[in-house]
Amino acid sequence: MKLPSLLVAASCLFTGVANADSISLPIWKEKAEALGYNLPKPFGLNLSYMSMEQGINVDSIALKGLGGIEKLVDMQAEPGKQATDVMTLRADVWLFPFLNVYGLIGTLDGYSETDVNVKVKLPFVKPQRIENFRLDLDGYTKGLGFVLAGGYDQWFALVDASYTQTNLTVIDGSIDALVVSPRVGYDFHQNGVPIRFWVGAMYQDVEQELSGSLKDLGLPQSLGGVIPSGARFEVKQRLESEWNTIAGMQY
Repeated sequence: MKLPSLLVAASCLFTGVANADSISLPIWKEKAEALGYNLPKPFGLNLSYMSMEQGINVDSIALKGLGGIEKLVDMQAEPGKQATDVMTLRADVWLFPFLNVYGLIGTLDGYSETDVNVKVKLPFVKPQRIENFRLDLDGYTKGLGFVLAGGYDQWFALVDASYTQTNLTVIDGSIDALVVSPRVGYDFHQNGVPIRFWVGAMYQDVEQELSGSLKDLGLPQSLGGVIPSGARFEVKQRLESEWNTIAGMQY
């Protein structure tokens, strides 16, 4: 699904539920309210910002367009880091008092960075080292997800699961991510403050397959001068840890 298509889908979702109160969304609304639960509005928009820094492992770096010489070049990356800032706009609907579904669009601004050791399988060619091998990960994100939620008094617990795809703009490639985050939090709304705080954990199954021109990688001068203009790289990398702790707030 392309980004404009998702924008239309999100717009239709928001428009289609604009009169959600007339059809008593969420389903079983009356039963939940009869039990004393105060339910949120059946639809809404949510603007979120998240900043992360994580360790990464580079599984492979493949070279192409070197006229066969790439078979003589071995590139091994050391453990590195990845930093990302993500801004998303989410349109959501409560189908049941405990089930929310949503679609989202957004932007991702970040980079991954590691050191790479380069060995050329030829006599008298010394190993080279590329420090701060950096890949820019800027792009546009789209995705779908759902939330299972429950609560007691001002405490709440939820599990948020989503699938997103980020199409990169600076280099070729995409980032596909399955994210599941259980949380527990406290709602200050009854205290006259429309803010929620939460803590929890986040599981990320992230696939990153990236490619681009070797000329754009800041190679050492001894290597860059002999690299053909059409030479390219392909990188497969993953997060060092799939689990992270999280903390957040919502207004």
